Parts: sequence; C-alpha cells; structure tokens
Amino acid sequence: MPDSLTAPSGAGTLLYRGDVNACNPWFKTSVQLTAGERYFFRASGSWTDWTQVHDANGLRMANLRRFERFIRCRSADATWFTLVGAIEKDRESFFAIGDGRRWSEGWVAPASGQLFCFANDVRLMYFNNHGAITLEVWAT
Repeated sequence: MPDSLTAPSGAGTLLYRGDVNACNPWFKTSVQLTAGERYFFRASGSWTDWTQVHDANGLRMANLRRFERFIRCRSADATWFTLVGAIEKDRESFFAIGDGRRWSEGWVAPASGQLFCFANDVRLMYFNNHGAITLEVWAT
C-alpha cells in the first residue's frame, strides 16, 4: 500500500485505515455505514491460512474444493481467504471486498450499520490463521 493516503478515484474522505486480523472471525472496524452511501476500499498485504499465503483477493484452492460448501461467504467472487465485509454480522449482507479494485466505482451500502470484516474461511478453522491485511475505507 502506498504510504501516501491518496484517495481512490471518486473517494474523498478516509474513514478507516487499519489491520484486519486473519484469526478474527468478526473483525469490527470503526466504520458506521449508511444505507445508500457509496464507499471505496483498498486492501494490501498478506495473511496466512495454515501455511498458504493469500492476499486480500484470496485464492481458489483445488485441494479444498470438497470443503467449499462450509466456507462462510459462498458468493461467486469470494474464494478462500478473500477479504469479506458484512453489515452488523448479518450473513445476508456479506460482500467480497478483496483488494478493493472490484469496486472501482464504489460500493453502495444496502443497509446502515457497523462494518465487520473477515478472511473467508470455514467458521471453525480461524485458529490456524495468522497475519493481517491492511484495509482502507473511504467515503465520497
């Protein structure tokens, strides 16, 4: 991540910059999302699942294919260890953040509430995760 806090195109205000720990199944950010508002994300760094290193975009893993039905966020754009966001821990609100580039036009919050994040993994397997991804959240 660049040391300068240059806003992504379309963003104006930095709301949060900090680490999201891989071992935390519900990492609580300080961001209060507002329904209908547009947000931008940027994430960098790496975190590790057992011995497999991942960036915020995660990775499809053939050796874990049979366990994919247990992964927390099963949307098409969320793979193993993708950085995922949620509003108030609501499963229906899960969305893949990744490194943030998938939301180049910004992401519009469908509801208001606290932003939580996590590494996309099987709920009972966070004990073998380590490291952190640095996340920035920007508003327009």
